[in-house]
This record gives sequence, structure tokens and C-alpha cells, in this order.
Amino acid sequence: MAKRNLDSLFGGESELIEYKVARPSDAKKYLKTVVAFANGNGGRIVFGVDDATRNVVGIPPEDVFDEMDAIANAIGDSCTPTIIPSIYVHEADGKSTIVVEVPMGREAPYYLKTFGLEKGVYTRVGATTRPAEIDYVREIMAENSPQGFDRMPNRDVELTEEGIVALCARMKEVALSRSKSSEEREAVKDVTKSQLIKWGVLLKRDGELLPTNAYALLSGEGCDFSWQVQCGVFRGTDRVVFLDRREFGGSVMEQVEAAYHYVLSKINMGANFDQLVRRDVYEIPVWSIRELVTNAILHRSYLATSCVQICIYDDRLEVSSPGGLKRGLLLSDALAGQSEIRNKALAQAFKYMKLIENWGTGLLRVQREVLDFGLQPPEFVVSDNMFRVNIYRMSLEEFGEKLHPAEFVAPVNEPVNEPEPVNEPEPANVSAKDKLLSLLRMDPRISYERAAKRLGVSRSSIRRYLRALEADGLIQRVGADKNGHWKVLRG
Repeated sequence: MAKRNLDSLFGGESELIEYKVARPSDAKKYLKTVVAFANGNGGRIVFGVDDATRNVVGIPPEDVFDEMDAIANAIGDSCTPTIIPSIYVHEADGKSTIVVEVPMGREAPYYLKTFGLEKGVYTRVGATTRPAEIDYVREIMAENSPQGFDRMPNRDVELTEEGIVALCARMKEVALSRSKSSEEREAVKDVTKSQLIKWGVLLKRDGELLPTNAYALLSGEGCDFSWQVQCGVFRGTDRVVFLDRREFGGSVMEQVEAAYHYVLSKINMGANFDQLVRRDVYEIPVWSIRELVTNAILHRSYLATSCVQICIYDDRLEVSSPGGLKRGLLLSDALAGQSEIRNKALAQAFKYMKLIENWGTGLLRVQREVLDFGLQPPEFVVSDNMFRVNIYRMSLEEFGEKLHPAEFVAPVNEPVNEPEPVNEPEPANVSAKDKLLSLLRMDPRISYERAAKRLGVSRSSIRRYLRALEADGLIQRVGADKNGHWKVLRG
């Protein structure tokens, strides 16, 4: 095996580097890391370096070859399937170190024989080695199968000709709706049964046509509870107090749309008017929101027992995708545009439906759009069972300044199961009435109920605010209550 570039060998422990001052008497202390590297993206253990100070202490020259033999024997005797590392001497600061270079294994999951498959699988998270969770082990097994999880047959779904036709029609409908011009719409071809087989949405086996997990996800039939998307709004910056929560099931296409529009309904929005043309402006770039939602649903592990979670806090939008990054893909590579497809059948279907564009470009564009919009750089957090993206929000003052002289509309963040307030006192200030006036300017026919939801108050409060605005000569009712509308006179 060719040695990797050694320039970063002594830059500190990381996902790919582990230091040991000397070979421990208890071999399990480094064999766990050997297993973790083989299960992940590979890595190197350097013996003869102090992990606390990064100082090269070296291995006594007379012991080097005996130490190398002992390490090789321990790996061969204790790890299964067989791991064949490259073990060599590297001179640094005039001292000898032993480098054990472990490749990413092709027969994962690897584990320590002593503990067995149930407890002996380890994974690398950052600069630490830890026992792998069962979801991670199942994911590795699925990835090493010839077809991958989404192309495996799903026996819980009944396959009918009508169902196939309906799915093909639905996919074309989505593709047409996502087309940006008449030329693009004309170029959209019908989806056929043969195409579904080619993608892996349907599977031919022993003369029988079978639905796969991808078919279940695209059709929304027989989907597991954990395949849903959970959305929530929280008060503050943690998950202590729910303000609103929803769960979206159905097909993955429906989940993308529902989760995307949920986020838009819960974040701040302004409206710019350019020559009387109204243009909605949200506090987070909407393309980035859709991209993160789509990626979380497409690239998640469907073997994981948790759902995609989309959380809105006072300070950030948080999108979490179960399963972490696909094995073999580093975060730095993903952010640089490299793509590793976990769900290949779903990816082909999403590509046809124009739900995704070019492979690997999404995170690059999200970073650029968020920074160009004036927000903090997005935060990317990786573990062995979750990939999370945080986009940090502006304060209301910052957003208002950015949109000036746009109109501001508050998001709908209603507490869950909280009864509608009654007999509310008159507001101490006019901010609620000002927001209502903005709503009326943008939607003169807005209903009491919709206005109440927008402002987070009761319908009776909306009626009082309207009466106050009328009394101040700011608005006028035109037409009957049922079919009329409000006319903003001034303000």
C-alpha cells in the first residue's frame, strides 16, 4: 500500500491520526483504534509521540523491529475480518517512530474477536475512538451489500401495476413543476417501468418484479416511522420548551415540500416593493433551506432508528440527518464538493425530478449563499450517527435593518396545545397593530384566523386592533364582511 503524505503526521490527533508514546502492554488500547480506522476512512497510529505535547519521544532503535512485529501480530490475532496495515519506520527529530497505516476496509464491519460483533465494533469520531452504535453497524453492512439499502427488496409493500403507473406520473409531475422554462418542461420525459428497474426502484429477481425500499420511500407506502421528518420550533437556544412541532410522512417528495414550507412559515419574512411588485425576502436564503432539507432526506441512513430533524431556535436553524456522512467521505471533502451517494436509487429519482442539481455542489453553494446574505458561516457537525448543519439567524433588529424599507412579517410560532387567550388586556404599545397594518398592506383580504396566527394572538385581539386602526383613520373596510377587503389609508 502506498504511504500517504506525511507532512501532517505531527500536526495533532484527528479523525485520521492517533499518537501513542509507546506500545501499551494492553494491546486493546490501540487495537480499538485500528478497528475504528478500518471501519471508517482509514488512518495512522504513530508510536513514539506524546499525544499531550506532540513531542517526538521516539522508539529505542534496538527495539523498533521487535515492536513492529508485536504490533503486526496483535492486529493479525485480534481483529476480524483480516486487517492488513502498512507498518514502517519514520524518522523525525533524529528519532525513530513507528507508523501503522490502516486502510479503509472493504469487508466492514471490523471488530475485536474478544468482544465479538455485538460489542467489538469501533468507530472514529473526531480524535476519539468509541464503540459503534448498532445503527452504524447496520449501515456498514448495508453499504457492503451489492445493491445498498435503498435497492433492497421491501416485502412490506404490495406492488401493483396501478401503483407503478401512479408513481411514474407523480415523478413526472414533480419534474415538470421544478422546470424553469417551457424548454425544460418539453425536455421532461415520461418515467417508465424499465427506467425504475434501471435506477433500482424496482428489482427483477427470479422472473418476479419486486418493490425496493426506494419504491417504498418514493411512493410513501409501507414506510417505517423513523423515515419521517420531525420539525419543531423551540423557545430559546435548546430543546427545553416546544412552541410548535409537526411530523411529516408520506413520500420523500412530499416530505421535502412539507418540511421546506414549514421552515418558511416559522422564520422571519420581509416584503420588498419594487415598482409596486411585491418580493418576499426571508431571513435565511430559501435555496439553502431547500437544499439542506433535500440533502437530509436524500442522504440519510434509512437503517437508523431516528428521524430527520429540523429545529428552529431563537438563534439558528438546525437540520440533522441520521447516519452521519457516508463511510469513506470526510467532512473536508464534502465541503470541497466531493460526493458519495448512500442511496443511489433515490438519488437517480431525485435527479430526474430536479430536486437535486449537480452531485456534490449543494454544500458549497449553501456556504456561499449564507455568507453572501450576511449571516455567520454555517456550522457542520459530524458524528458516526448524525450529520448536522446549523445556520445562524440574525436578530430581528439586524433583519429589519437589512430589509429597510421593506415590510416585516412575524413568523407563526404558536405554543403546542396552548389554549387561545381570552380577555387579553390592551397592548401597552402599538407594535402588534403596526405588524397587523403591514399584513393588511400585503394581503387586504387576510382572514381574522390567518392574521391571528401570523401575530401569535387571539382572533378577538385582531378584532380590537382592527377597530383601533379604523378609529385612527389608518384603514377602511371596503365591501361586505364575507367578500370585502381592507384598504390601508395611511401609515
